[in-house]
Amino acid sequence: MVEVRVSDVKKWAGREAAVQMVEPWPEDAQARVDYPLINPAQVRVLVRNAGGGTLVVDISGQVKAKAVCDRCAEPFQIALPFEATEEFREEPGPNDENLDYSRFTGDAIDLDEIVSDAVGVSFPIALVCRPDCKGLCPVCGINWNESTCQCAPPADNRWAPLDKLVAHHLRQHEELERDKNGRTKA
Repeated sequence: MVEVRVSDVKKWAGREAAVQMVEPWPEDAQARVDYPLINPAQVRVLVRNAGGGTLVVDISGQVKAKAVCDRCAEPFQIALPFEATEEFREEPGPNDENLDYSRFTGDAIDLDEIVSDAVGVSFPIALVCRPDCKGLCPVCGINWNESTCQCAPPADNRWAPLDKLVAHHLRQHEELERDKNGRTKA
C-alpha cells in the first residue's frame, strides 16, 4: 500500500511536505496494465495544505515494466514517466465519482488509486522496443531488425476502388479534352 502521512501538513494552511517513497506496486496498478511491473515503485510525493481542510497531493515517478514489442514481438524493458495531482478533503465517507476531490480521514492518505490511475494512463496504446523498430516480415515472419528477406511485399488492395475511380475520372477528362479540340467521340 502506498500511503503518505499528513498529520503535520494538515495542521497549518500553506504547509507542505515532500516524500520519496519506495514501495511495491499497488495491485490495482498491475491490474491496469498488460505487462508485469518491475518492483519497487519509486514515487515522489508532495503534499500541500491549501487551507479549508484541503490537501493537494502531487505524485510523480517512473514506471518500469517487462514488455513485448508490438512490431517485432521481442521482449524488452520499458520505462515511462507518470504524474498526477489530486485534491483531498478531510471528510468522513467513501469517495464519490461525482465530486472533484477525494475524501480522507485520519493522519494518512492512501495513494494506491491515484498511483494506479497515473500508471495506467502512462502506457501508450502500442509499445515498441525502439522508435526505429522495423518489425516482422508479414510473409515469412523474420525480424527485420536482425535480418532481411527476399519476400515481396503483400499487395495492398485497400486502394483498389480508389484507383478504379481515378482511372475512370481520367478517361472522362481525356474524352472531354478530345471533344473540346473538335474531335468526335468514337
